[in-house]
Amino acid sequence: MRDMTRVEAQAEAIRRWGPGGTIRSVSSHASRIERGRLARYCCVVGNGLAGTLDSIEGQGNTWREAFDDARQR
Repeated sequence: MRDMTRVEAQAEAIRRWGPGGTIRSVSSHASRIERGRLARYCCVVGNGLAGTLDSIEGQGNTWREAFDDARQR
């Protein structure tokens, strides 16, 4: 199965979480700088409420993995 494009991932985030749905793709070098030395995932999705009790975030090597990770939490 092929992975989603960036446009498809953004549409899926909005479908799941409304207008606040967000996606972020991070290069491996920037990922280590932003999220710590051991960060490994390049795709991050969420509901846009980072830092709150209602926040949802998923990470993965592909957009599909990130959405699956968000569903498990």
